[in-house]
Amino acid sequence: MKCKSLLLIFVLLFAGSALFGQATPIAAGQSTFIGCAYSNGQATGFSTYWNQVTPENGGKWGSVEGTRGVMNWTDMDAAYNAAKKYGLLFKEHTLIWGSQQPAWMAALDTASQRREIEQWFSLLAARYPAIDYIDVVNEPLHNAPNGMLPWGSTTKNIDYAKALGGAGKTGWDWIITSFRMARKYFPKSKLIMNEYGVINSTTETQKYIQIIKLLQADNLIDGIGEQAHAFTTFGTSATTLKANLDALGATGVPIYLTEFDIDGLTDLDQLKEMRRVFPIFWKHPAVKGITFWGFRVGLWRTDQGANLVTQTGVERPALKWLKAYVKDSLINTQSVTVSSSDGRTSIDQLGTTLKLVATVLPVNTTLTNVTWSVSPSSLATIDSKGLLTAVGVGTVKVTAAVWDGTGIKGSMDIVISNLTSVSAEKSIGEKIVVYPNPALNGCFTINGIEDIKQIELVNAMGKKVAAFNNLDQSSINIQVNVPSGIYVLNFFDGEQYGYKKIIIQ
Repeated sequence: MKCKSLLLIFVLLFAGSALFGQATPIAAGQSTFIGCAYSNGQATGFSTYWNQVTPENGGKWGSVEGTRGVMNWTDMDAAYNAAKKYGLLFKEHTLIWGSQQPAWMAALDTASQRREIEQWFSLLAARYPAIDYIDVVNEPLHNAPNGMLPWGSTTKNIDYAKALGGAGKTGWDWIITSFRMARKYFPKSKLIMNEYGVINSTTETQKYIQIIKLLQADNLIDGIGEQAHAFTTFGTSATTLKANLDALGATGVPIYLTEFDIDGLTDLDQLKEMRRVFPIFWKHPAVKGITFWGFRVGLWRTDQGANLVTQTGVERPALKWLKAYVKDSLINTQSVTVSSSDGRTSIDQLGTTLKLVATVLPVNTTLTNVTWSVSPSSLATIDSKGLLTAVGVGTVKVTAAVWDGTGIKGSMDIVISNLTSVSAEKSIGEKIVVYPNPALNGCFTINGIEDIKQIELVNAMGKKVAAFNNLDQSSINIQVNVPSGIYVLNFFDGEQYGYKKIIIQ
């Protein structure tokens, strides 16, 4: 009976893990974590990729206590419990911020504001005793709780910084007080200050460092939070990104990329930017954690294509690359071969199509995606799936270029003609046999020409390239020196014409 009970427990545990989609996170076993913002819309498959949890909105004071004295912990509970259930690091976001704070704080005097702040810290600490990291102060330079008008806003922030000491002697006393309170209520948590607009600006980086040094002097700060949203990293050179990381890293305080996303309305655009930006962060010795700000459709930059999986949960190429890069298991392309799906190398009617296929080797290449192109584009078009459409007569080169950054390409030539007039052979040509077809090196034989007076060889452009007259025989061996391609043999018996198509190689 005991054995049966143990077996049942094992089965239930396994089933629970499978239902949650438990897998090895991308950065499992690494010294630097890769986490993600957590919400109900981001929960599915979360632990498959991420080993750190940050509640997207559930940990903000305004979300928890929108009505004074009424605490709504639902979203915060969900994020915290998910982290603890699956052994993931947890970061609280955020204690003090000028945005998404309780509107009712504006009506209180400074003494009452101070009591409410203390109570907010106290209640949070009591409910969540095992918080690994905390964004104590969020966006002090650009979105402080001091009555400032934030960029892009038409409403000033609530001013409760005075309740924390205001600017004071240092100019940033309210931040220092916030960190002292956080150290008091969360003595085991790593305390972080978080800011945007720093990674792309040397000026803002230096302003940020001034505050960091004030906190360092009292041993109050354990981490530098640096937001890395796409609107700050895109268009910022690798040199600038690294220089600002270096400057922050020189303080000796660990850096955490706290809100990271890569836009990409096309898969290729997102992949290129991920491949450009992520290694700068991942390789930097001062960076100890990177948190994506959502990964599923529904994240805050869905309209900009920042999701890493599709609506149906399929991994986009940027995520496939990220997984392999972090695990040092990237397998690059060695060769690309282009062929048609049915073996044809020609199209004989304008407006028709030919499906092309790119075979990428080795078969376990990390990214098998290719970009299709055709030249000259005046003769054909090709879509993203390799469907070639003929629009002009001539020879085109179709190329498939891989996405993995190796620069490897494959190509093939396609001959396009417009032979609609000979799609059905005339009766005069029914008994005529042409072989071999295709004709190697321009050599072929024509049988059944007893009644034929004249034979012409015409290329795909409609130009006559060879003629045979005064025929009085049933068979003829022909050798022509012409370019490879599709040709038409015109037969004339003195009264009517007949046609045969031949491919010369």
